[in-house]
Formats: sequence, structure tokens, C-alpha cells
Amino acid sequence: MKLRLVASYVLLVAIALALFTIPVAVSSSKILRSTLEQTAQREARLFAPLVLRDDDAAHQARADRTRDFESATGSLVRLIEAAEPTADEQVRDALAGGNPAPRWGRHPLVGADAVSVVLPVKDQGRTVAVVQIVSPAAEVNAQITQIWRFRLLAGAVVLLAASGLAVIVASTLAKPLRDLDAVARRIGTGDYSARASTNGPPEIATLARTLNDSARQTHALLTSQRAFVADASHQLRTPLAAMRLTLDNMRDTTEDPALSQRIATVDAEIHRMSRMVEGLLALARAEATSAPQPIDLAAIVDQRVSTWSAALRETGVELVVDLERPCWITATPGAMEQVLDNVLSNALAASPSSSQVTVQAQRTGSSVELVVRDQGPGMTDEQRGRAFDRFWRSGPPGTGTGLGLAIVKQLVEHDGGQVELRPAPGGGLAVHLTIRAAKAAAKR
Repeated sequence: MKLRLVASYVLLVAIALALFTIPVAVSSSKILRSTLEQTAQREARLFAPLVLRDDDAAHQARADRTRDFESATGSLVRLIEAAEPTADEQVRDALAGGNPAPRWGRHPLVGADAVSVVLPVKDQGRTVAVVQIVSPAAEVNAQITQIWRFRLLAGAVVLLAASGLAVIVASTLAKPLRDLDAVARRIGTGDYSARASTNGPPEIATLARTLNDSARQTHALLTSQRAFVADASHQLRTPLAAMRLTLDNMRDTTEDPALSQRIATVDAEIHRMSRMVEGLLALARAEATSAPQPIDLAAIVDQRVSTWSAALRETGVELVVDLERPCWITATPGAMEQVLDNVLSNALAASPSSSQVTVQAQRTGSSVELVVRDQGPGMTDEQRGRAFDRFWRSGPPGTGTGLGLAIVKQLVEHDGGQVELRPAPGGGLAVHLTIRAAKAAAKR
């Protein structure tokens, strides 16, 4: 917008300068040329009476006037009799009774640009001679060039000054819009506390108030939604615990195998519901995370590998870690721990015994690519497209909660990253996490 404002202002000034400068310069040029023509015509008219006289005094007067005029102006004065042959078309036209207009251009008599004025001398209505004055135009042309040069230079200075003023004015006008854009970007990244200044022009102030109201309402709605999910999930813990305790008591007191089997089935469903409640709580916390900061991904991976090592040994799955140390990323504190826990949990559940789960991280430009790859059955294209939907599960009913990858996506995207599921080379599933990199110095 700033560039358009500057361009519009400069264009208007340029048009105004052109409308003022060009006509004035053209008019001044015409006046200079007209003055030279009129001087030659006036001198030619003064010669006419002397041409009609055929006495010594007239001859002497013509010679003196010709000498003085040519010396003063550098012009050439010619007297052509009616019977005298000539190749000059302008002179022939005058001898034929015409009254030719002055002619500009390169003239052979002076060998330069000049104006040629021809005045027929008539006696009793008959043209008896022609007075031709050829005045060089070098001085007039130089003055015209100087006029145009001065006008163009003055116009360039004015245009340059207008451009500087336009930049200042455009910056002043665009600053409130830049501030609004910065606030809108902060709101887009989840910072609903950002507020735009309502100072400035009425239109900008109205837009700022609308943006502030939208951010306030959106924050209120999201806060209410998260509070509801968190409260509902928390309140469900107590009845679920009571139900599991009641089933445990029933299992201890009954001797009916069929009833024990039913109790075990209900207990499994209650256990799955408990995991789902914990997942909802984790998702609510993920949606209300704090601002990202520089974190060493290598240290987090080492910590989570240590935590999952016992479960990996029990299932016979080998965990291979390949990443640079340190590996600085920009993430919310605690987020990557939840991400790795959910991804490793899914990989462990899908991996057969004696297989490998590989964790690799590599910095590429301004981001870090974290890949967790397993050797399980993998997913189809349709399954990978739905894997991040909440409560969607690829396994048989009763397995998982369908919230793990939804939490992963929420946490990664909150920190400005991306997550994608791809087929792993040789079979299995590869979870690709693209995370913003951070400078090592930023850790302090």
C-alpha cells in the first residue's frame, strides 16, 4: 500500500508539472522564434522603399543598412531583381506574386539552421524585386534549449522533493495499517491478548475496534470451550474411578465365570474411557499452551527414550536415535514431550517384536525435520488423511482413544510447525514433524 500511495502522489505531481512546464516552455520557444521572424520582417520592410529608388543616395543607404544589419545580427540580406533567375523556391513564390511565410531549417546560404524571410517589393501592383533576409537561428535555438533544460531540471527537483514528501506521508498513513497487520498476525498465531491502537483516522480506528472486539470474543469463546472440556473431563474422573472400584469389588465376590467375563469387558471399556478423558484433558492443555521458546530437542528425545526404554524392552522393539547434539528448536515448554510420547506410543503399538523404531532429526535451513519411523503395517492413503481427526482410530473397536495424533497436530501447529504422515521405506509409517529451528545462543 505504501508503494501505491507514493506512486499515486508522484504521478499526480508529475502530471501537474507536465501540464505547467510543457505549455510554458513551448510558448517561450514560440515567442523567441516569432521575435526573430518579426525582426527580419521589420528590416525587410525598411529595405523596400530603398529598392524602389534608383539614385545614388538610395544605393548608398541600402549598402550601409545591409552592412550594419549583417554585422549586428549575423544575418544575410539579399536583393533579387524580378528578372534574376533563382533556385530558391521561397523567392520564386514571392516573385510570382505570392507572400510566402517565413521558413525555418538549414539554409544553404548560411550553412546552418536559420529563418528565411522573403518580402516582395511591388511597384504599381507588379513585383519588381524581392528582399530576402536569412537570420541564423543558433542563438535562438540555444535559448530554447536552455529554457527546456531549466524547466526539466526544475521539474526533476520538484519531483524528487515530492517523492520524499510522498514517502513521509505514505509512511504516516500506512503505519496504522502495519500496526493492524502486526496485531492480526499475533491473533492468528493464538495470542488473543493482542490489541490494536484505536488512535488515528476514523476509518482505521473503526477497523481497529472491530479487530479488538473479534479477538476478545474469539478468546472468550475458546476459553469457555477449553474450560468446559477440561471441567467435564476432570469431573468424569470421579465416577469412572467409582465404577472401576465397584467392578473390582464385584469381581472379587463373584464366582460365576460368565459374570466375571462381563465384568472384565465393562472394566476394559471403562479403562478406555479413562484414557479418553486423559486425552481430552491433554488436548485442552495443548490448546491453552504458552509462548514458544528455544529448547534442545536432543535433550528431550534422550529423556523420553529413557522413559520408554522399559516398555520397548518388554515388546522386543529396538529404538534407534540419530540426531545432532544439541538440536535447538522453537517450541512451547512441555509440548515436545507430549508429542514424542504420543508418537512413540503409536509406533510401539504398531511395531511387531524384533523390529525397530527410528527417531531422526536434521536441520534444514530455518527448520528441523524430526522423523519417527516404525516397521509396522503402516496406513493407507485414506487412513493417513483421517489420522489427525479427533476420536478416529485405525485399529479395531476398543483400541486407542483417537486423540493422540490430534494432540500432536495441535501442539506442533501451535508452535508454527507442520506434521505429516508418510509411508516408511520398506513398510511401516513415518511421522514427519517440521519444527522451527532456533539459534543455540537463544537458549540463554
